[in-house]
Amino acid sequence: MGFLKGLFGGDKKKAEYREKVKEAVSDGRLSSSDLQKLAAARNELGVTDAADDKTQYRREIYNEAVDAARSKGQLTATGAQELSKIQKFLALRDDQIEKTKWDVHRLRTLTEIRAGNLPVVPTSNVALRGLALEPGEVAHYSMTVDVLDASGTRGSDGVQITWNQPYVEGSALACALPLDGAKDIGESNLIVTSHRLVLKTGTRVAAVKFAREAQIFIYSDGVRLPRTVGQTLLRFRSGSDSTAEIVGELLAALMNREPLGR
Repeated sequence: MGFLKGLFGGDKKKAEYREKVKEAVSDGRLSSSDLQKLAAARNELGVTDAADDKTQYRREIYNEAVDAARSKGQLTATGAQELSKIQKFLALRDDQIEKTKWDVHRLRTLTEIRAGNLPVVPTSNVALRGLALEPGEVAHYSMTVDVLDASGTRGSDGVQITWNQPYVEGSALACALPLDGAKDIGESNLIVTSHRLVLKTGTRVAAVKFAREAQIFIYSDGVRLPRTVGQTLLRFRSGSDSTAEIVGELLAALMNREPLGR
């Protein structure tokens, strides 16, 4: 009996209600009909609402709802609202599901980019501090990356972002950065603007302007920028597949039109 009580969090009825909640949000939504059914089940089983369950179980249920939304490959504004409703129903604070919330945010950003709605980095963002933008230049995305120096000239596949060519969905996910022998030289802010790919390290700024001859390669875990001798590797810190997709889709969108101010 002790084993069963431990397995079901000390309460079989609570475990039964938990399964009903999981079923209700398994499509990434929580409708008024779902809420009514859950209220009826709660009364029938004589248990308290989901907010009183252990955090680990509530988090698992929320993550399953997010996985259901992610499986569709996009997250619309309505889908994001539904997930917020589920989070509220489960009484989960943002800090209790921080990583998942970031994944949701990335998927929402990716969905918007694919719809032609490019994100904009607020001018108050610390990554833009001290960065002089060109007339008409807009910062669209920013992230922290690890910068590595690869002294060899050998490239390693990757998906090249080519002028006036679309990014093929998921293509970068099959490629990994060529890290053998690469030397870690610190972290930096990678900023994608309407004109260029900017690497800002403290007060130092390096950039690759978007042009037909630009050499930019995308991987599941970062970006490779070939030099005359060697390569500069920028490794994403997020660990999310959505990051590579965001960068690939965004760069392709920006290199499929004349940059602003040209």
